[in-house]
Amino acid sequence: MNLSELYTLAKKEFAEDLIFEINDKPVTLSIKGILIAQVEKEGYNFSFFEVTETETVLAVQMKGFIVYVAIESDEELSEEEYAEVGRTLLEHLTPKIALLVTRAEKLYQGKADILLDDGMSPELKEFLYTRLVKYRKGESPYEQTEIA
Repeated sequence: MNLSELYTLAKKEFAEDLIFEINDKPVTLSIKGILIAQVEKEGYNFSFFEVTETETVLAVQMKGFIVYVAIESDEELSEEEYAEVGRTLLEHLTPKIALLVTRAEKLYQGKADILLDDGMSPELKEFLYTRLVKYRKGESPYEQTEIA
């Protein structure tokens, strides 16, 4: 499998708008970007990063890879709605992420690549491209802070 196959798979599986009903109110989420990165650890984990009031990145670690999914909401979500949307997103996206990682395990030799960039905002681009550069340089993608 070469990188173009991963691009095609990402576009096919992730380039979509998701509509959820939360508290009888429709919420539309658009997947705007995908970053895949190889990591040393084989564990399973996930994190949400709030980039702006309406933009979030879901990071899922699986089998030696981290997949970052950049998501844009049509409106700001309350903390209550955010928790419900997060649970639903994980249920919907985990099989797609697992498929991408399973395919990448076989032949992907890169450190990190952006697989989907579907009109990301400057803030989402900065978030993903900053991590991309750090992975490619072999640096930690997370900011280290010292205790005062």
